[in-house]
Amino acid sequence: MEPITKKDLTDALEEFHKKTIEPRFDRIESYILNRIEPRFDKIEKKLEEHDRKFDDLLDHFDQIYHRLDRLETEYHTITISLQRIEERLDRVEAQLGGMKVKQDKEIVLREHLEKEIVDLKQRVFVLQGRIEELEKHLKAVS
Repeated sequence: MEPITKKDLTDALEEFHKKTIEPRFDRIESYILNRIEPRFDKIEKKLEEHDRKFDDLLDHFDQIYHRLDRLETEYHTITISLQRIEERLDRVEAQLGGMKVKQDKEIVLREHLEKEIVDLKQRVFVLQGRIEELEKHLKAVS
């Protein structure tokens, strides 16, 4: 038997490669191109769709956050305005309370003056009656 040379090994490997490995690689490549690659294309399209939808969602969230910021600003403005109104209302109520006390005092004073006027009228009436009696008495005496 002759010794195996490097060329014999190389030729044997090339033949093995052509008959066994290359057809298998060709079948694998064909399978990848015909079956797997279209699936990857579909997956890529779906991912792109999801990316677009996600971008739309992010835009919506940005709009919502912008509106919430505006609402928060308006809320703070309204709260501060209400505090000022409440403070002013408290001052007005205090003034009205003071006026009510003053009015009550004036009512009491007025009632007192009316009683005095009634009393003075009665005294005048009594004095008028006495004057008339005195005049009658003077006429009778003269």
